Amino acid sequence: MEDFRYNDENGHLLMDRKKALRRWRNHFEGISTVEFPLPVIPSAAPTHGPVQKIIVDGETEAAMKKVRLGKATGPDEVAADLWKSKFR
Repeated sequence: MEDFRYNDENGHLLMDRKKALRRWRNHFEGISTVEFPLPVIPSAAPTHGPVQKIIVDGETEAAMKKVRLGKATGPDEVAADLWKSKFR
């Protein structure tokens, strides 16, 4: 026999499987329908014209060649794939 021991809304221990499952269903239905305020995503005006060339020294180039693709972005929020494409 499986052991289902969860608390109800009032903190009382639920030992009955059906009551415990009903409690979990109600709990997750309650939290999945709540809307949270989302931060505004800043946007910049589009840039027209030529893009400035990035000047890179040998040490930076060697480091970028060692970077693995598909990893999370750093503080600059630019994917390593994009940086590395310059050194192919």
